[in-house]
Amino acid sequence: MRSDRVRRLTLVSMSGLRVVDPDLLRRGLSFPGLRKRANAIASLPPLGLLTLAATVGDGWDVSLVQDDGGLPLDQTLEQIMATNPDVVAFSSLTPAVNRAALLSNRLRSRSVTTVIGGLHATAAPETCVDHFDAVAVGDGERIFPKLLSDWREGRLKQFVRADEPIAMTESPVPDWSLLGDATPPRYAMQTMRGCPWACSFCAASRMLGPPRTKSDRQIELEVEAITANHMRPWIELADDNTFASDRDHGPMLESLRRARAKWFTESDWRIADRPELLKAIARSGCRQILIGLESTVFRYPGMGRKTAGFQRMVDAALAIQEAGIVVNACFIVGADGETRQSIERLGDFLETAPFGEVQLTLQTPFPGTSMYRSLRQSGRLLEGDFSRYTLFDVVYHPDLMTADELRSAFADVISQVFRPAMHARRSKIIQSVRSFVRKLT
Repeated sequence: MRSDRVRRLTLVSMSGLRVVDPDLLRRGLSFPGLRKRANAIASLPPLGLLTLAATVGDGWDVSLVQDDGGLPLDQTLEQIMATNPDVVAFSSLTPAVNRAALLSNRLRSRSVTTVIGGLHATAAPETCVDHFDAVAVGDGERIFPKLLSDWREGRLKQFVRADEPIAMTESPVPDWSLLGDATPPRYAMQTMRGCPWACSFCAASRMLGPPRTKSDRQIELEVEAITANHMRPWIELADDNTFASDRDHGPMLESLRRARAKWFTESDWRIADRPELLKAIARSGCRQILIGLESTVFRYPGMGRKTAGFQRMVDAALAIQEAGIVVNACFIVGADGETRQSIERLGDFLETAPFGEVQLTLQTPFPGTSMYRSLRQSGRLLEGDFSRYTLFDVVYHPDLMTADELRSAFADVISQVFRPAMHARRSKIIQSVRSFVRKLT
């Protein structure tokens, strides 16, 4: 492989988080609340691959292909082949990994080298090794340059592993130029990686470890890079739990405020106990925070100090909204102890709940989580491949219902919570919250 000629590298982003159940499509995808959030997620640029692109040295011509699974496989394959690649690097979430494997097999038959990385490959590399020339395990910033160097030297290994997590101060500013002339409606930015908790349903804390933060200067440079493309941008922080670290968040919030950005992130309810921080978050342009209330019937293992009584978390969400920040209350349907009646009670509660937004997903035991190991060991995982791990498909045997009963109850609560009247009610709550923050500014 030793040569001085420019080689072609194609980065392929695959999410796979799509509603594919026909009944849910009929009941829920057309509802404004679900469609708005689904479109927002789909519009996000592939931050991980853009960051890796910034680590690629001279001698490579880099292209980007984004695949959300909506096109026939042959069309996506031709999009990739149109870049004339020597190496194709996939980043895939769990529900898209089988599609990525099919594409990889076709590419390898055309003498194209394929590699895969990302959270799924790190959590379950053994599920990828038969379909890709190499599997990258761990933080990509540390692995990727070595992987490409090994390929050029003809000594690419099946597994390329990071010896240890990278310090986030070493992570480069993403290469936004790969988007070409496209201006996404929302940008993504990561200020930290990892989480202090180890919730049994979450692979991030297990795979990514304790919180690691970028420097204030890095965040400032990334905000400047985004605003160079788009004045007053919408930014989603791709953090696992933005305010869980012990850093001084003031400089980060000031960078966002100066950029006049509108932004979204995820955190836990405990920020409600920090009123001065809440005020600073609201003044910096934060429009919404996703707060995991998780379940009305079950407290997941590993939640640490995130664990609290349900009403305590509801009160915290109210305090966050009273500070001028819309709460997107996230619930997981189908935990142990769940029954059709408890799911119906959740729906009834959300009829009058004070949250500006609501997110409902099915419990999904992703590889790398303690939940996955537990359900697999007890024989409760349903047969089938990873394409069903979409957050909207039942992939395990519930403890107090059949899989069909859970599927039906989930579809019913989706219909109830996301019908137009409920969307209109939550829109009024959002307007009320945002009118308050306008007074602050």
